[in-house]
Amino acid sequence: MASLDLLERKLLRIISETEPVRLKRQWMSSEKQNESEEEQRVRIGLLLRRLDKLPASKRQEVLELLKWFNY
Repeated sequence: MASLDLLERKLLRIISETEPVRLKRQWMSSEKQNESEEEQRVRIGLLLRRLDKLPASKRQEVLELLKWFNY
């Protein structure tokens, strides 16, 4: 799951360099367990929806990152 977290942060960094990204804050209770892998994959999928809006160089960077993470 750590690799998904790293992938998500790197994608967010790449995308935020080219367009503003608004993040929703989520209140975390002490009883809540760590996020599931499925939740992380959903958020990564939402970030990847922006792939076609990125400049070609950033798009290539994202594709190489996905290949590196075997995603």
